[in-house]
Amino acid sequence: MNTGTARYVINVVTRDQVGIIANVSDALFRLGGNLEALSQTVVWGWFTMIVCGTFPEDVAAVDIASAVESAGDYRAIVLPHREGGAQAPGPGEPFVVTVKGDDKPGIVRRLTRCFSAKGINIDDVWFEVHDGLFIVIFRVTMPPAVDPGDLRNELETAARELQVSLVVRHQDIFVATNSLSVHTRPH
Repeated sequence: MNTGTARYVINVVTRDQVGIIANVSDALFRLGGNLEALSQTVVWGWFTMIVCGTFPEDVAAVDIASAVESAGDYRAIVLPHREGGAQAPGPGEPFVVTVKGDDKPGIVRRLTRCFSAKGINIDDVWFEVHDGLFIVIFRVTMPPAVDPGDLRNELETAARELQVSLVVRHQDIFVATNSLSVHTRPH
């Protein structure tokens, strides 16, 4: 009897369509998989998803990739999850950095270099170009050793060079000033 498990990280890419997550989760379930984390997004009509899960130890990465790719016109990359691999970001404060302006090459490169040079992890990023206007939203974790004022100065210098506008806010302030609520009128 098989009692051991193995953990895998699975990336799926395909043209966006209805039912992808249902099809992939069915395929993984049939292999005895238990999904532990999932994130997905659609960019330019392309769907991408990253899934983390545990499987019976006799299920290999090639079995998972084959099952996922057989579930539709999907491409899958499957990697074993190894404990103690890359260092997870350490403690810190969550900040949101928003940037907008005319689109031009190098905006993301320049800003992410600022974060990297200061040891700041990018937890999430979203950006889009629409009608020549570029907008990016970074959610980052600022380590205790980094002075938020120093980062703000460095990012503002980069923004001036790129001729874009930039705002740096603690995540709590960003959420408080960007939340929507619906109030109903009393009857």
